[in-house]
Amino acid sequence: MAHGPSLPLVDGVYKVVDIVYMTVFGYSLALVACGSALHALWNALVKRLGTSDVAFVWVYSAIAAPLWLVVLTVVASSGGLGAAWWAALVSTALHTAYAAVLQRAYSAADLSVVYPVSRGLAPVLVTVVAAPWNGGTRVMQVAAFPAVLAGVVLASGATWRNLTRARGLWAGSAVASCTAAYTLWDAFAVAHLHVSVVPYMALSSLAQLVLLTVVLGRRRRELPAALAAGWARALPIAVLVPASYALVLVAMRFGPPSVVATSRSLNVVFGVIAGVWLLREPFTRRSMLGVAMIVVGVLLGAS
Repeated sequence: MAHGPSLPLVDGVYKVVDIVYMTVFGYSLALVACGSALHALWNALVKRLGTSDVAFVWVYSAIAAPLWLVVLTVVASSGGLGAAWWAALVSTALHTAYAAVLQRAYSAADLSVVYPVSRGLAPVLVTVVAAPWNGGTRVMQVAAFPAVLAGVVLASGATWRNLTRARGLWAGSAVASCTAAYTLWDAFAVAHLHVSVVPYMALSSLAQLVLLTVVLGRRRRELPAALAAGWARALPIAVLVPASYALVLVAMRFGPPSVVATSRSLNVVFGVIAGVWLLREPFTRRSMLGVAMIVVGVLLGAS
């Protein structure tokens, strides 16, 4: 008569599975945390420039272009891009829209307002849209939504009576919509199309430069001068933008997009610190309470 595995053996297998899961999940969160810190830093640099001109996006895209061109050449000569070529073009459109909207948002309101609003709302949007594919929304995520939304309103400085006139709230909401869109698409490309992160980013970044050159076609003669005048200020951003998002793309291989997006919104803390410390922006008790509620909502949603 055959006997099943002993109970200690089964418990041992479960423990090994739990350890592997927590290691992988912890690795994902560590990548997201590093990416969040870098993301907050380059957002602070963009805000400090004080420009809403999309030409600046072209400048830091142009600075990074030679490196991406080399990467793309090496990848293409060693086996091609596979599915990355068309997925990256969709990503290009979404990330370019995000960069343009972000420039406009920071010209309309403070970093310490726009950043918490956009980082808090984005995971809510991602979770709602991705819920049908992730087995529905969990109870803890449902509980997180009111906390995040209330925190967003508090952090933005808006009141329930003047929501329509709260520039920071609506600017941050526009950024959040763009963030949710590219997060969902890039998660799909990495997890389901199995694109390689480096060539995916290389093609997307080069395509962004081409797209912006076309969009700025009437100002094409101004672009060399803009590059010469702004390359020093744009260089750190050109490095930090791909570095911060590459960490997130790698993290998407280890966790679902809703969890990664929710964990990313913890960088509201980094963003507020950057706004207050680097940019000397005011930070009230009301804003502090709002940020705290967003963080609580983030932790609930990720649990």
